[in-house]
Amino acid sequence: MPRRPSVPSRPGLTGALVLGLAWPALAQEPLPPPDPTVSAEPAPAPGFTRLGVSLDAGVPDGVGVSAVVRPWRWLRLHGGVTSNTLSIGLRAGASWVPLASTVSPSLNVDVGHYFDAKYNKLVDRLGSNPLKTDAPIEDVGYDYASASVGVEVGSPNRFAAFLRVGLSYSTLQVDNAEGLLRDVTDDPELTSTPLSLRFTSPSVKLGFLLYFF
Repeated sequence: MPRRPSVPSRPGLTGALVLGLAWPALAQEPLPPPDPTVSAEPAPAPGFTRLGVSLDAGVPDGVGVSAVVRPWRWLRLHGGVTSNTLSIGLRAGASWVPLASTVSPSLNVDVGHYFDAKYNKLVDRLGSNPLKTDAPIEDVGYDYASASVGVEVGSPNRFAAFLRVGLSYSTLQVDNAEGLLRDVTDDPELTSTPLSLRFTSPSVKLGFLLYFF
């Protein structure tokens, strides 16, 4: 009996048929959920608060409250109102804070102006009258500019206390000095233009910062 010729196997065709039959089942199988610990994008850098308020006391500023703005982490700008209990003033300034840490040094500049007021109460508080006069000391105002170094302690994004020391250059203006000078010199005929005094003094300030946004 003659032998039938053998047909060579075709493994490539068989595998393709098996894959085609199994593909619908594989396509319906859900993919595993993504791992939450793996992120395709890098985590954003932690932000920093840009707006806040400061409260401080010192010389020559007096007591002041200011709004604070930080356009960059290392630069702080502020502006607000001050009081020396005799007059109201305005103040503005800037601080360079190089470290975003619990303790950081700072370099600071401030400029301010106090509006005209009567300063006889200041002489009474000092307990002496160096000018030996009862004439009104009125229409007195002054401008100042201060430069200081300081140290800040606290959270750079929440709360910090600070101490600053430096030098201040001030200009004191007495618009109505004629009556005062007449009484001091005992010369009723004396005439005077507004009196201006310029002087340098130490600058000291103690306060705290509170950030909101």
